[in-house]
Amino acid sequence: MPLHQALGGHDNALNALRLLLATFVVIDHSFKAATGQPGPWSYMGGFAVDGFFAISGYLIAGSRVRTSARTFFWRRALRLMPAYWALLLFTAFVVAPLSTWLSGRSYAWGSAVGYVLHNSLLFTTQMGIDGTPAGVAYEGLWNASTWSLPFEAAAYVVFGLLVVVPRFRAGSAAFVCAGLAACVGVQFGWGVGGQLAPELTRLWSFFAAGVLLWFLRERLPRSTAAGLVSLGVVVGMQFLDRAWYLALAPIPFAFLLLWLGARLPTRLGSRNDISYGVYLFAFPLQQLLAVRHVPAAVGPLWFAVLSVIVTVPVAWMSWLFVERPSLRLRLLVPAKGRFASGVRHEGATPVRTT
Repeated sequence: MPLHQALGGHDNALNALRLLLATFVVIDHSFKAATGQPGPWSYMGGFAVDGFFAISGYLIAGSRVRTSARTFFWRRALRLMPAYWALLLFTAFVVAPLSTWLSGRSYAWGSAVGYVLHNSLLFTTQMGIDGTPAGVAYEGLWNASTWSLPFEAAAYVVFGLLVVVPRFRAGSAAFVCAGLAACVGVQFGWGVGGQLAPELTRLWSFFAAGVLLWFLRERLPRSTAAGLVSLGVVVGMQFLDRAWYLALAPIPFAFLLLWLGARLPTRLGSRNDISYGVYLFAFPLQQLLAVRHVPAAVGPLWFAVLSVIVTVPVAWMSWLFVERPSLRLRLLVPAKGRFASGVRHEGATPVRTT
């Protein structure tokens, strides 16, 4: 079966890969929550977020050309927002009050309401709740994972409009990738652009790589040799300067993930996808454990293991009671045909949406 056909429908390992990437983020944050410093695997968090964007770019491109703009953006909102709002409520009215109860402090419910309202549009403008969490390595910060969500939502909008522009094909996508790579190289190599712009271009470069590979999907090899070559390239790039790595890695890294998604035998998460919940809910739970000095008691490594153990049930409940019911609402705005946007992409094949 060609690689692009193996990635169609639910019969692939992409959700299992995203769950693995989410676990990498949890491990990375475990060392930071435990010590306040990057741990020995500090690269794992950034590596995982890059992977999320690469996979998302491939899937989003396929989703967009098959649906109208209204349907596309409605489905993206359903995938992104309900679980995020559940996270805010869970943090403000379960985790944070429990942290004050454990430490013998009173809780400011007004600040909790403000936390939900101020952060409700993906941008985190209120980090903590009335000084909580306190007595931890990262005081006054309840979630260090949600920083990437505005970049993800913006990529949906920009690339969702871009990929249906007439005559936008693989060459156009390659031009976008090259432009982003140049920006990344300049920003990370010369330290220009402040803090926001480099992260934007970095994440979008991986997203754009996924989009490019979607346009090239019928030419992508599924052979073992292709996978091993891409793996060798990605591993070898780890020895490059960070600026060079970020400029050159997106396309081979995106291909490697897609190749693994098509070739790995596991179907974990193909029906019940808890990867988003793991990514969202882990850090507040880690902060709650840190309030009780659990990291100091068990050490950073076992704290990472414990973090995964306590996060998975919460992520599972998020999927069962928030995410999956929300996704059923996508039928309220049905797609109007296979190419509802009016774009005709020859040889397009069904691609499972995120």
